[in-house]
Amino acid sequence: MREKGFRAIGNLAQKLTSGMAKGRDASIARLKVEWSAVVGADLARVTRPDALLSTRGARSSRAGGGKALRLRVSGAAALEVQHRSGQIVERVNAYLGHRLIDEVRLVQGAIAAPPARPKLAKPSIATEREIAGKVAAVEDPDLRAALARLGSRIGTGRRGLLIAGLGALFLADDLKAQSPAKFLDPLPDDHVLGKPDAPNILIDYASFTCPHCANFNAAVMPVLRRDWIETGKMRLVHRHFPSDAIATRASLLAECSGPDKFFDAVDTLFRTQVQWMTAPDPAAELLTVLADLGVSPDAAAACVANDRLLDKVVNDVQSGQTLGVRFTPTVFINEQNYGNPGGIDAIADILRQVGR
Repeated sequence: MREKGFRAIGNLAQKLTSGMAKGRDASIARLKVEWSAVVGADLARVTRPDALLSTRGARSSRAGGGKALRLRVSGAAALEVQHRSGQIVERVNAYLGHRLIDEVRLVQGAIAAPPARPKLAKPSIATEREIAGKVAAVEDPDLRAALARLGSRIGTGRRGLLIAGLGALFLADDLKAQSPAKFLDPLPDDHVLGKPDAPNILIDYASFTCPHCANFNAAVMPVLRRDWIETGKMRLVHRHFPSDAIATRASLLAECSGPDKFFDAVDTLFRTQVQWMTAPDPAAELLTVLADLGVSPDAAAACVANDRLLDKVVNDVQSGQTLGVRFTPTVFINEQNYGNPGGIDAIADILRQVGR
């Protein structure tokens, strides 16, 4: 159930992002994490996405070649999966919202059985009534019914999961009541790097699975730290805007490192992004890269189950929604939205114009 909450948070951010990067590493990592949702439980039991390969030739529908999904399949199911390869291509492309692959290439290999899914409790009558009231304004009857079913199922879980699963659907009234201006200054639960009296404020909305965010961390952050933050001229605020379930998990584990090591965790996650995103088990690899920061398996399990940390991630996403964030990274400098301004030279130009 909680993994559904992670995916719901990521889906909210993703629906708001028209310019999100669709790089090879990010795509294969997402397919590995969400494979059952992509192809269905039956195919997910006998297949696993393995890698994206460049293709050329007649089967590629794009000039210069396209991509093939290398799919590991258990031997007994290989023939059936081959017959359904066209269906798999359609499902992958539809799920990701763009044409990622043109074909599937099979390799035989052992497929580990997925963990048993917990039996869901039947929602209470009060929960069903509450959710029905929330979706009553949805005009499309099929969509209204689907949202009611989803809300009722999620509503049987913990409070944090309810926020994660349904916050994206029913925030309109709450957000209208809030002034965007309140989110343009550091908030009490924000992570802030820099001196408290630094006059300039940069707010960065980022997703740990976003390649452009990793580039920002590698190319821009070192100079910002040296020339602006460490000199007392700027405060930097990091806010979570995860684009998928594994990015949500990474956000929770960054929170797990604690306030003193949070920005070290952010830097580590971005520097090792390709390593953990392309690992056979990205969630397990996250623990490997964060081990030196004291994020042990036991601590990670506690943090992933911590509603307070999940609420922090949800609140960041909601504040981004209020401010009109549509892609990551999105940077606000002294209350102005500059989107992804590019390299350090572009940010320096902005600061020369609006700097304090």
